[in-house]
Amino acid sequence: MTRNIIILLVTMLCGAGLTYLFDYTQNKPPYASVVSDAGGVDGEAVPDFTFKSLDGTERAIHDFRGKIVVLNFWASWCAPCVKEFPLFLEMASEYKDNLVFIGLSSDHDLTAMNRFLDKMRKAHHDAMAADNVLIAVDEDAAVTQDVFQTFRLPETIIIDQNGLMREKLVGASWNYADIKKIVTMIEETAKEPLE
Repeated sequence: MTRNIIILLVTMLCGAGLTYLFDYTQNKPPYASVVSDAGGVDGEAVPDFTFKSLDGTERAIHDFRGKIVVLNFWASWCAPCVKEFPLFLEMASEYKDNLVFIGLSSDHDLTAMNRFLDKMRKAHHDAMAADNVLIAVDEDAAVTQDVFQTFRLPETIIIDQNGLMREKLVGASWNYADIKKIVTMIEETAKEPLE
């Protein structure tokens, strides 16, 4: 009897492992071929998607061509997301003319999300009210999971002025100087003459 239970458990674990393996290899993000060891992306076009910001405006990612886009996948229950959110607001304030911050929330509890956003509005009123800061709820994870295959939060993709994904930050193990260096590099690359 005990032997049968052990065989059953081993069989179930093997089946679950194979299912995960096959699902993962079929659902790689469209830019998986350019993911570097550092978690970056380089040069793949951002997949086209739309979202509705909290003010009710329907937006498309291609609407932001000509600007650097910091696309952040977050949730209010995610401690690293909460930690890095003010840094993104600071960045949006510093680069208000040529950078757009898009925060796509995976929150299911909109009350908790709004409570967090209210705290951010109190602490960072001007940044949260700026035209270049857009917050949206990613209903059913349509963009987060279906388009970008992001299952662990936070994750941030930095998109250049031409709609190309240039860097991918997984987790919140970066600091403001790191992301500022990336944005500065993208700005300088855009100024270089085309050959």
